[in-house]
Amino acid sequence: MTTPALPPRVQGALRPAQLIVWERDDGTVEPLTGATLTGTITSLATNTTRNIAGTLTPTDNAAAGEFRWDFAAGDVSEAGDFIVQFDAAFSPGPSPARTFDARWKVERYRTATA
Repeated sequence: MTTPALPPRVQGALRPAQLIVWERDDGTVEPLTGATLTGTITSLATNTTRNIAGTLTPTDNAAAGEFRWDFAAGDVSEAGDFIVQFDAAFSPGPSPARTFDARWKVERYRTATA
């Protein structure tokens, strides 16, 4: 399974939420109806991994693989380059589903100095 490259975000920005379509390696979608989603963020600079703190929610279009990532402050607190992976747990049925690595960049927020 693959997920498209994730668009960059700005450090500290919680909006807008990110809509993501989960695609398998053959280009078909992973139906997410009824799935419970979790994920991890790995820093390429430090090689440390943390759980996604925000909410991952299948949308009304979950049958077509769509879900929404509502960021928590911890998800976008650090600027840098990251690898993100998502997991989907299903009950009943084979579980879990997992994505391949998706690259993600969080740009540093620059404040004006007086």
